[in-house]
Amino acid sequence: MPEGFCAGLAVESASITLALEELVASDATEATHRLTHLRATTALLGWIDEHAPADLGADSGLLAEVYADIDRVLADLDPGTVTEARLRNALFGALMDSPTSGADLDEAAGRVAAWVDDSCGSFPMIAFVADLFAAARQADGDEFVFEYPGER
Repeated sequence: MPEGFCAGLAVESASITLALEELVASDATEATHRLTHLRATTALLGWIDEHAPADLGADSGLLAEVYADIDRVLADLDPGTVTEARLRNALFGALMDSPTSGADLDEAAGRVAAWVDDSCGSFPMIAFVADLFAAARQADGDEFVFEYPGER
């Protein structure tokens, strides 16, 4: 494991947690909270990719790349007016447009989360990534439904 990885991950995660707690205190909508959480996760995965060991590089790189693509879509949403429907549509559209299969994302997220858990202990932000890609997705005619982790 790279020296200082767990300590650095703790600092990165804490800054994200503080930003999310500020949103809770400000009575931001749930959609705004989720949008902020997803966008902050992009930075966290980029940090992990830069600091992860070489044998995890393919998985961490895949997640960082896919999240960067998702973040470009989410950047177009206004946090002050975002709705659950717009957020779900943007997120699901970004995942559907990804050239990477859902199974590959699920597996990569699971391996990264397992490595972090084994190396550093539980980090809810990393578990969120694994849960996000493993979240229930189903087709209902032409309408796709995406469930956030914890809604199952």
